[in-house]
Amino acid sequence: MPGGKTVEDVKFAYEIKVPMRRGCGTKDVARALFYIIEQEYETGQAVPVTGGQNMLN
Repeated sequence: MPGGKTVEDVKFAYEIKVPMRRGCGTKDVARALFYIIEQEYETGQAVPVTGGQNMLN
């Protein structure tokens, strides 16, 4: 990341790109896993846990 001098600078630069303005945590991933496990008729789905970040912009 250009201009980033600390870990906090880099973290802030990435989090500002996420609509929810925060990083993904263990609780977020666990909730996604529980959602997938709970489904009875779900097949082959990808569940992005990104807070709305669009990776291809």
